[in-house]
Amino acid sequence: MGIVMMIVGIALAFGIMLFLNKTEKIKKDIATLFIASFLMALVLEIFTFNYTTYENIGQSLKKSESVITYDQAGVKSSNDDYFVSKEDDSEKPTFTVEINNIDSKVNNVFVEIPKDIESAKVSIDYKDEVITEYFPINDSDINVVYGTKNTQYIRLHLAGKTTALKIKIVSNDAVITSGMIKTGVNQDIPFRFKAWRLIVVCLVFFALAMIYRYRNLNYAGQKSKKVRKIAIVSLLVVQILFLYFLAYAQMKPKDGFLFEDTKTNSVSNYDQYQKLAIAFTKGQTHLDGVDEFTENGDKRQLDVLKGLKDPYKPFIRDKVMQDKGSSYEWDYAYNDGHYYTYYGPVPVIFTFLPVYALTGIMPTTRLITFIFAVIISLLMCLLVHNIAKRRKLNMWTVIGVMAASLSTIFLTSVFYGAKIYELSPLGGLICILAGINLVYEGVHRENKNTLFLSLGALAFALAVGCKASFLLASIVVLPLILNYLASKGNSEKKNKLARYFANIFCKENIKTIVAIAIPYVVIGVLLMIYNQVRFGSPFDFGVAHQLTVYDTSYFKPTVISKVPTVIQNGLLELPKTSANFPFIELADTEVTYHGYLFAMAGIGVFAYPFIWAFVGVPVTVKNSLKGSKDKAFVIATAIMALVLCYTTIVMGGASFRYSLDFGWAFVIPSIFVIFAIEGWARKKGVLRQALLGIFVVLLATIIINVLVTMSTGFSGFTDTRPDIYYDVYNTVMFWK
Repeated sequence: MGIVMMIVGIALAFGIMLFLNKTEKIKKDIATLFIASFLMALVLEIFTFNYTTYENIGQSLKKSESVITYDQAGVKSSNDDYFVSKEDDSEKPTFTVEINNIDSKVNNVFVEIPKDIESAKVSIDYKDEVITEYFPINDSDINVVYGTKNTQYIRLHLAGKTTALKIKIVSNDAVITSGMIKTGVNQDIPFRFKAWRLIVVCLVFFALAMIYRYRNLNYAGQKSKKVRKIAIVSLLVVQILFLYFLAYAQMKPKDGFLFEDTKTNSVSNYDQYQKLAIAFTKGQTHLDGVDEFTENGDKRQLDVLKGLKDPYKPFIRDKVMQDKGSSYEWDYAYNDGHYYTYYGPVPVIFTFLPVYALTGIMPTTRLITFIFAVIISLLMCLLVHNIAKRRKLNMWTVIGVMAASLSTIFLTSVFYGAKIYELSPLGGLICILAGINLVYEGVHRENKNTLFLSLGALAFALAVGCKASFLLASIVVLPLILNYLASKGNSEKKNKLARYFANIFCKENIKTIVAIAIPYVVIGVLLMIYNQVRFGSPFDFGVAHQLTVYDTSYFKPTVISKVPTVIQNGLLELPKTSANFPFIELADTEVTYHGYLFAMAGIGVFAYPFIWAFVGVPVTVKNSLKGSKDKAFVIATAIMALVLCYTTIVMGGASFRYSLDFGWAFVIPSIFVIFAIEGWARKKGVLRQALLGIFVVLLATIIINVLVTMSTGFSGFTDTRPDIYYDVYNTVMFWK
C-alpha cells in the first residue's frame, strides 16, 4: 500500500501541473499560481513523502514491543521474547537486544532511547528461514536521536519471514547509570507532517512556475522592475535564512548565539579578536593580561617562552614547555615577551570594540560571522546587478548568476569554525566587494565619480587591515581606475604609452588621484605604526611570529614546484559521492610537500559548474568585451584569481576555508562569461537552448553548495546538533 500511495501523490501533483498549464487564469494570476504550487507540495507531503505511514496497511504482520529498564540492579525487559544484555566493560553504554519468535515479515524496527542519551549508533543482525546464524545488515548510517521521530523507525527491507533480530545500541554519550529504552518490530510509523519540507517544495514549484511565466523578461527593462525586485529580495531572504540555519545548527544548545555568557565562558576562553577588543580598551596591542586570570596564566607561559633561544621552532618549544609543565597559546603571534594576533585589527574596530567599549558586553564570534556573511551576500548581489543593469540580459539568467555567485565564494564554509580564522577573510571580503562595487559604479557614472573612487580606495585599504594578503586585491580595479583617468586627458603625444600616462596624470585628474591616494596613505600609515609597535617593523604583520605547528617563515611564494599541489587542491579537487544524504562528501586527502603543508577536507573551485565558465575568459575578452571598459577589469581579475589561489595554498596550505581568499576572484570573470554566452546565443538565434544550459549549470552549482554544507566531512552538525542533522537526513531520505 505504501508504494501505491507514493504513486498517488506523484500522479495528483502531475495532474495539478497539467491543469495549471492549461488554465489561462492561473497563468496570469500570481496568487492562484502560488495556491496551485502549494497544493502540489501538499499532496506530495500527504501521500508521497509519508508513504511509509501506509506501509503496514493490508499486510499480515506480527507486531511486538518491549520496555527495557536498566539501573545498578541490572537490565530487564517487559517482553519474554526480548532478551537484553548490557556490556559493563564498554566505554559507552552498550546494549544488545535479541528478539526471538518473530516468524513474520519485518517492515521496521522501533528504537527509542532515554532522554539522558542524546544519540546512539544502532546495528542490526537478523536470522530467517534460510540464514540460521545472525547475519549483519550493513548500514553504517543508522543513528537514533532522542526526540527525533524520524530516526526511531528503522526500515530493514528484508525479504520473507524473519525469525530473530539482534539489535546493538551504542550510546554516543558518556556512561549513565539508569534509564529506559523502548524497542519493537512492525510498529505503525506515525504520519510525520514536515512543515519546512512542505514550504521548501512549494517555493521550488512556485519559483519554477514564475520563471516559466516571466521567462522572456529583460533584466533592465521597465516591465521586469517589479518582478526583479521580488525575485532578488526572495533570493536574499532564502540566503539569509540558510546562513542562519548553518550558524544555528553548528552551535551546541548550551552555547549563546548573540553574546558571550560570562558566567560560563571566562575571558581566557575568548578568541584573539575578542581579547584584542579588551586590549584596545586598556590601551595595549598585545593580548596577554586582558584580565586577572589570563594575566597570571600568560605570565607563566611567557616566562618560559622568553627563556627559549628560538621560540618559533615547534619541536623544541613543545618539549621545553612540556618539561616545565607549561603550555602556550595556540596560533598566537609571540614577540618580545607578549602575545599578539597576526590577523588584521579592522574587523575588531568595527564590531567587537564599539559594542564592548559602550556596553561591556562581548558579542560572540558566531554572531559577527553571521552578520558579515549577510553583508557579503548583499554586496555580491549588488555587484552582479551593477554588471547586468547596463546589458540586455534575460532576468532569470541574472538572478541565477546571483544565486550561483553566493554559492561559489565559499561563504558557507565559514560556519563550521566561525572563529578568528574565518572572521578575518570575511571582513576583508566585505571591503573588497564594497570597493569593487564603488569603483565599478564610479567609472560608469556621469557624476560624483571622484567620491565613489575615493570610497572604493578606502574600502580596499581597509581590506589590508583585515588580512595583509588582500593588498593584492586592489590590482583588480586598477585598470578600471587608470582607464577612467586616461579618458579625461587630451594629450597629443605620439607615443601611445606616453600619451596614456600623460592623460592619467593630467591637471584635470589631480584632484581625483589625490582623493584615491589619501585613503591608502592614511590606512597604510596607521597599519605601519600598529606593526611597528608590535613587532618593531612597519612591514611585519606577525606571520613569521606564529606559535603553531611549524615555522611558516619558510613557506615562500617563489616555491613554484608546489604548482601541482595548487592545481589539485585549489582548482581540480572534486567531492566524493555517496548514495546517502547529503550525497556529497568533501575530499579529505593528506597534503604534504617536503614537510608540513596544512590540509583539511575541501574541494577545488572547479567543483562548482558555474566556475567552469572561467575557462571562457580569453574568448569573452577577445569578442564580447572588445572596446569595453570592463575588458581590462576582467583580465586583471582572472589573473588575480590564479595568483591568489597560488599564494594562498603555497604560503598557507590547502583548507576549505582558505578558498574564501580567492573564490570571489574566480566568480567575477565567470559572471562576464555567462553574460557573454547569452549575448552570443541571442545573436545566433539559439537563446532558448543556451538559457536551458545556463539554468542547469547554475542550478547544479547551487545544489552542490547546499549539499556540501551538510557533508559530515565538513559540517559539525552530527556533533553539535545531531537532532537537526538526522531530522534533515531522514526528511530528505523519505524513501529509506
